Amino acid sequence: MAIFSRTKRVTDPLDDDAKARIFSSHGCILDQDSPRLYELVHGFFEDGPEETFYDSDSKLSENSVVECPSEDSEEILRMAVSLSDSDPYQNLLLAHVLRAVEAYSGFRSRNKSVFGDKVVSFLRELGYNAAVCVSKWTSSAKLIAGSYQFIDVVYKPSDNDQTAVRYFVDLDFASEFEIARPTREYTRVLQLLPNVFVGKEENLRTIVRESCDAAKRSLKSRGLSLPPWRRSSYLQHKWFSPYKRKVGSSLGVKPLNSDAVSCRSLGYDDGAVNTRLFIRA
Repeated sequence: MAIFSRTKRVTDPLDDDAKARIFSSHGCILDQDSPRLYELVHGFFEDGPEETFYDSDSKLSENSVVECPSEDSEEILRMAVSLSDSDPYQNLLLAHVLRAVEAYSGFRSRNKSVFGDKVVSFLRELGYNAAVCVSKWTSSAKLIAGSYQFIDVVYKPSDNDQTAVRYFVDLDFASEFEIARPTREYTRVLQLLPNVFVGKEENLRTIVRESCDAAKRSLKSRGLSLPPWRRSSYLQHKWFSPYKRKVGSSLGVKPLNSDAVSCRSLGYDDGAVNTRLFIRA
């Protein structure tokens, strides 16, 4: 705050010892170069209070105690969303999901429900045990009711001793974590999240937890509160609440016509998944 000299102040008639006694009586420890109390008061009334702006490039908002960039959190997220050589089935599934998304991209903006149905139909034609899942949950003291639609793929390894593995597929994943006025830290978090998610339950839970924590820090540094639909508990219910699975004819998607040509996709183990591709002749 700018300090302007004044021609006359109420303390001018007093000598230095008197002034020192006045300020020391209030327990103030004064520095020679620090602005005096009466200068601050006069400056406040003359210039008005300082305004605080929360700009995206503001060092105050980005480096404050509330908004501490967490490299560990970002690394956890990076590992949760990355592909792994130890799970070739997930990698193959992601490749086929992306191919389906590209094939039916025209439906994405027009009708998300039909778009999801067509992606599932595409995957089932390839031999995946895929389905549209509709989850639903009721309201409680800290939770508003809601429903959500996503896709799952259940994989049963050939070894009968192994339990089935459930893969979650979300075709508009990153948008579920968007918030108002994100900080630089949270923008980096959003950039790590894929638009199309394919992964196991443990990866999804990790992503939701870390992303919601980062969103809370971001909003708090802006002086905003975390909305109920961006809380971890709410987002967890989207994918992990009781759900109904739609398969087969219940999808309402017409099968590919009879003049389709069957091809084999090379480079993958036929035992992992039926990798037939259907191309219109």
